[in-house]
Amino acid sequence: MSKTLHKKKTHLLLATVCILGLVAALAACSPPAETKKEDASAGSKQEVKMPEPDSFGVITAEGWKDIYPDQYASYQANLSNAPGAGKHDYLELYPALNTLYAGMAFSKGYEEAAGHLYTLDAIRTTPRITDKSLANCITCKSPQFTALVNSNGAAEYAKPFAETIALMTEPISCYNCHENDPTKLTVGNKFFLAALGNDVSKVPENAQVCGQCHNEYYFNADTKATTNPYVGLAAMAPDAILAYYDEMGFSDWKYPVTETPMIKIQHPEFETIYGGGTQSNMAALGYGCSDCHMAPATAADGSEYTSHEWTSPLENQGLLDSTCKSCHPDLKKQVADWQATEDERVKAISLKIEELAKKMTDQVNAGTLAGDKLAQLQKLHRNSQFYWDFVMVENSEGAHNPKFTKATLDKAEKAVDEALAML
Repeated sequence: MSKTLHKKKTHLLLATVCILGLVAALAACSPPAETKKEDASAGSKQEVKMPEPDSFGVITAEGWKDIYPDQYASYQANLSNAPGAGKHDYLELYPALNTLYAGMAFSKGYEEAAGHLYTLDAIRTTPRITDKSLANCITCKSPQFTALVNSNGAAEYAKPFAETIALMTEPISCYNCHENDPTKLTVGNKFFLAALGNDVSKVPENAQVCGQCHNEYYFNADTKATTNPYVGLAAMAPDAILAYYDEMGFSDWKYPVTETPMIKIQHPEFETIYGGGTQSNMAALGYGCSDCHMAPATAADGSEYTSHEWTSPLENQGLLDSTCKSCHPDLKKQVADWQATEDERVKAISLKIEELAKKMTDQVNAGTLAGDKLAQLQKLHRNSQFYWDFVMVENSEGAHNPKFTKATLDKAEKAVDEALAML
C-alpha cells in the first residue's frame, strides 16, 4: 500500500486546515491582539448599493464582487483546485481501504476532492449518493441549504436529496462564514454552535466558522438532522466521542459477515485542534484558522485585505518569514517530519486492521467465531478502526496536533493488537 506525502488527503482541505497544531518552542509566540473581522472598510470610500439576496435569502459571492473586489478575486482563485487530472482515487492508492470500508458508501467511491468552489459538483457526482439519500448530505455543500435549514427548521434535513439538490446553485461562499454581513463572522450551521455550548467564547470566531464544517458529525436517527456527538470542548476528545456513540448504540454501518457495528469518522480538524485535553499549542495561544490559511494580502492601492484563497501557510513564504520563523526556523521540514511519522503509522495500523477484518470474516464463515468471543472482537474491531480513522481522515496528516495524533494512533494500535492476539 504505497503512499507519498500529500496524496492522502484532499488538496484543498489540506490547504484550508494544515498547520494550526504546530508544536515547538512557542513561548515567544503571541496571537494577533484581536482576531481580524473581514475587512469592514472594503468599499467604504464609495457609495454602494446593498446586493439583493437570492430566493433563499443568500447574497451570493457574485453579488459582493463590486464591493469587495480583492476578496472576490482571491476567492475565485480557488477554482484552480479543480477536479479531474491529478486527483487520486484513494481506493486504488490504498487498497486496504477496500477492506476497511467494506459494506459502506466509501467503498463505492473515495476520490480526492477538488476545492470548496466545487462542492455542489462533488456531491452531485459522487457514487456515495443513492436514491435513498436525504438532503442532510448537502450540509456544508451550499450556503443556500444552510439558509434553508435556518429558515424552515430541521425538517429540511429529511427531504429527499434529489429534490433539494436540484434547487442549489451556490457552492461554499460568503454566506457560510458571514451570512449577509461581510463585516462580521457568523456561524451559519447552528448545530455546531449548539455543540460548542458554553465554550463558544473560548474559540476564535475565525476558527468557529471553519470548524462548523471541519468536524465530526452524524445524522440524528429520528430527525435526520446533522448533529455533533458532543457539547463543549472537553467532550470533543475521541474517547468521549466513542463513549457517546456507544451509549446511544450508534453505528454508521454493519461490517459484512462479522456484523461489527462500525463508525465512519468524517473530517475532525476542529476536534483535533481544539478538543479534549490535548488542545494544540497554537489553539491554546489563541490562533484561529484564518491566521494561517487566509493570510493578509496587499491590494493594488497598497491597502491590506484578507485573502480568500484558502492555502497552506507552507505555500506563503511571506507568512513563513514574518510570523512563523520566530518559533519555527524551518517549518517546512518540521511539518514534513510530523507527516512522515503519521504516514508510516497510519499505513502500518491499517494493515493490521485489514488483517483483523479478514481473519474475523474467515472464522465467522467457518463457524469457529461466535458468541462472547465474537462480541469481544467486534468491540475491538470497532474501537481500533474508530481511532485509526480519526487520524486517517483528518486533513493535516498529523501537523495540526502531533501529540494528539500519536496518542490516538496508540489507542488504535493497542486495540487491534489485542484483537489479533485473540485470533
